[in-house]
Amino acid sequence: MREDTRKRLDRALRIEWMKKAAVGLVIVVAIGLMFAYENLDMMIDNTEVAGTITGLDPLVSKSNSADGETVHIKLDDGHSINVLALKSRHLHPGDHIQVTQHHHATGRITHTLK
Repeated sequence: MREDTRKRLDRALRIEWMKKAAVGLVIVVAIGLMFAYENLDMMIDNTEVAGTITGLDPLVSKSNSADGETVHIKLDDGHSINVLALKSRHLHPGDHIQVTQHHHATGRITHTLK
Protein backbone atom coordinates (compact mmCIF):
# COMPACT_ATOMS: atom_id res chain seq x y z
CA MET A 1 0.00 0.00 0.00
CA ARG A 2 1.32 3.39 -0.85
CA GLU A 3 2.17 5.85 1.88
CA ASP A 4 -0.33 8.52 0.74
CA THR A 5 -3.15 5.94 0.45
CA ARG A 6 -2.41 4.66 3.97
CA LYS A 7 -2.44 8.21 5.35
CA ARG A 8 -5.80 8.98 3.72
CA LEU A 9 -7.27 5.71 5.06
CA ASP A 10 -5.96 6.43 8.57
CA ARG A 11 -7.37 9.95 8.41
CA ALA A 12 -10.79 8.71 7.25
CA LEU A 13 -10.87 6.13 10.07
CA ARG A 14 -9.92 8.78 12.66
CA ILE A 15 -12.67 11.12 11.41
CA GLU A 16 -15.28 8.32 11.70
CA TRP A 17 -14.05 7.46 15.20
CA MET A 18 -14.26 11.15 16.23
CA LYS A 19 -17.83 11.40 14.90
CA LYS A 20 -18.89 8.40 16.98
CA ALA A 21 -17.09 9.76 20.05
CA ALA A 22 -18.82 13.14 19.62
CA VAL A 23 -22.26 11.49 19.42
CA GLY A 24 -21.49 9.48 22.56
CA LEU A 25 -20.34 12.61 24.38
CA VAL A 26 -23.52 14.48 23.44
CA ILE A 27 -25.64 11.60 24.77
CA VAL A 28 -23.72 11.52 28.07
CA VAL A 29 -24.05 15.30 28.48
CA ALA A 30 -27.79 15.16 27.74
CA ILE A 31 -28.30 12.47 30.38
CA GLY A 32 -26.27 14.50 32.88
CA LEU A 33 -28.34 17.62 32.22
CA MET A 34 -31.54 15.62 32.69
CA PHE A 35 -30.38 14.42 36.11
CA ALA A 36 -29.31 17.95 37.08
CA TYR A 37 -32.77 19.29 36.14
CA GLU A 38 -34.47 16.55 38.18
CA ASN A 39 -32.33 17.45 41.20
CA LEU A 40 -33.27 21.12 40.83
CA ASP A 41 -36.96 20.20 40.77
CA MET A 42 -36.57 18.35 44.08
CA MET A 43 -35.26 21.46 45.90
CA ILE A 44 -38.39 23.03 47.38
CA ASP A 45 -39.20 26.06 49.55
CA ASN A 46 -42.56 25.75 51.32
CA THR A 47 -44.70 28.70 52.37
CA GLU A 48 -48.14 28.83 53.91
CA VAL A 49 -50.82 30.86 52.11
CA ALA A 50 -54.48 31.39 52.93
CA GLY A 51 -57.44 31.19 50.62
CA THR A 52 -61.17 30.66 50.33
CA ILE A 53 -62.84 27.66 48.73
CA THR A 54 -64.87 28.77 45.70
CA GLY A 55 -66.08 25.37 44.52
CA LEU A 56 -65.78 21.60 44.65
CA ASP A 57 -65.79 19.09 41.79
CA PRO A 58 -65.63 15.31 41.90
CA LEU A 59 -62.16 13.91 41.34
CA VAL A 60 -61.74 12.52 37.84
CA SER A 61 -59.42 9.55 38.22
CA LYS A 62 -59.07 6.00 36.94
CA SER A 63 -58.97 4.68 40.50
CA ASN A 64 -60.27 5.85 43.90
CA SER A 65 -62.37 8.64 42.37
CA ALA A 66 -65.01 8.10 45.09
CA ASP A 67 -62.51 9.10 47.81
CA GLY A 68 -61.43 12.50 46.55
CA GLU A 69 -62.53 15.80 45.11
CA THR A 70 -61.01 18.73 43.28
CA VAL A 71 -61.10 21.89 45.39
CA HIS A 72 -61.10 25.29 43.66
CA ILE A 73 -59.45 27.91 45.85
CA LYS A 74 -59.08 31.68 45.47
CA LEU A 75 -55.93 32.67 47.34
CA ASP A 76 -55.80 35.90 49.33
CA ASP A 77 -53.22 37.23 46.83
CA GLY A 78 -55.79 36.87 44.02
CA HIS A 79 -54.56 33.70 42.30
CA SER A 80 -56.96 30.82 41.64
CA ILE A 81 -55.68 27.27 42.15
CA ASN A 82 -56.99 23.72 42.19
CA VAL A 83 -55.90 21.13 44.75
CA LEU A 84 -56.96 17.59 45.57
CA ALA A 85 -58.55 16.67 48.89
CA LEU A 86 -60.20 13.68 50.49
CA LYS A 87 -63.96 13.88 50.83
CA SER A 88 -63.54 12.91 54.48
CA ARG A 89 -62.29 16.47 55.17
CA HIS A 90 -65.87 17.73 54.59
CA LEU A 91 -64.86 20.96 52.88
CA HIS A 92 -67.53 23.47 51.79
CA PRO A 93 -67.51 26.50 49.47
CA GLY A 94 -66.77 29.64 51.46
CA ASP A 95 -64.49 27.90 53.98
CA HIS A 96 -61.24 29.75 54.70
CA ILE A 97 -58.30 27.29 54.59
CA GLN A 98 -54.50 27.17 54.67
CA VAL A 99 -52.61 25.88 51.63
CA THR A 100 -48.93 24.95 51.37
CA GLN A 101 -47.26 26.57 48.37
CA HIS A 102 -44.20 24.69 47.07
CA HIS A 103 -41.64 26.78 45.10
CA HIS A 104 -39.35 24.41 43.17
CA ALA A 105 -35.86 25.55 42.17
CA THR A 106 -36.86 25.12 38.51
CA GLY A 107 -39.51 27.83 38.91
CA ARG A 108 -42.47 25.47 39.09
CA ILE A 109 -45.07 26.23 41.80
CA THR A 110 -47.39 23.54 43.22
CA HIS A 111 -49.95 23.59 46.02
CA THR A 112 -51.23 21.10 48.59
CA LEU A 113 -53.79 21.39 51.36
CA LYS A 114 -52.38 21.76 54.81
